[in-house]
Amino acid sequence: MHIDSENARQLATMAREAGADVLEGNLSYPSRTGGWQLGDVDLGDFLGRYRDQRLTVILVPTGKVEIETVTCDVCGYIMAESDEECPRCKFLAEYTTDVERRIGEREQLFEDDAYRP
Repeated sequence: MHIDSENARQLATMAREAGADVLEGNLSYPSRTGGWQLGDVDLGDFLGRYRDQRLTVILVPTGKVEIETVTCDVCGYIMAESDEECPRCKFLAEYTTDVERRIGEREQLFEDDAYRP
């Protein structure tokens, strides 16, 4: 269920005019700090300002969150967030490093065997 976005804007305007705090944005959990995030606001911190006070909370869902995706510039993998490291590139880098290490160990074994009488 959601309320028409124009009705939500009017309600938000009336709330602001009455002196209320109005937050708008996409609701997400967990945030970078592990709590609930509404747009750029950490709700735990925000609600902490109102500790030990009687509140009236009006939640107005106005639609589904559109997930923004980002494509890795290196391999083309589609990710949900732009600031995360590409998991495919990270895996390939770790795998390549491991394979190179094993090749180096194997070459060292052959070199060591070549010098034995």
